[in-house]
Amino acid sequence: MYEKGFAYLLQGEHEKVIYGVLKHLHVSRQNPDYEDLVVEGQLVFAQAFCMYCESHAIVKEAEVMPYLYQKIKWRLLDVLRKKTCLKQRQCSLPATEEMLWAKEESDFDDLATGDLLARLWEKCTLNEQNFLALRLNSDISVAEIAKLLAVSRKTVYKYKGSILKKYKAL
Repeated sequence: MYEKGFAYLLQGEHEKVIYGVLKHLHVSRQNPDYEDLVVEGQLVFAQAFCMYCESHAIVKEAEVMPYLYQKIKWRLLDVLRKKTCLKQRQCSLPATEEMLWAKEESDFDDLATGDLLARLWEKCTLNEQNFLALRLNSDISVAEIAKLLAVSRKTVYKYKGSILKKYKAL
């Protein structure tokens, strides 16, 4: 059905328009959805090219490429918006130990996360609560936390391990 569009995509360097759109939308190759977005862009390219051919007798590259760029951009923008909305609806509970301790990756305003954190807080000792408060509310290192709590780094790591066990038990 879209063979003509895919054939045009493979001619020359037409695929660069897809990479240009992704660059414009600030989607890097490190993005886990990058390859999916490239494939989506290829599909949109083929569909939009076929639509353009239906309404125009002559295909001029100088006219068709901006048209294709815009169609791809709109579609990929829609896909990214849907993914963002879906992520916002999902519970942001930390899945790994690294995510638990990474302040910038955790959204503690989320109700479910707040509930989990409250239950974890209740299970912690006073020293563990002090560690947890310092770790979640500031960007200081384990060594700095050890100084503030007047304990060794080894003790701080024990607090961290104990909290992690309690977290996994929840």
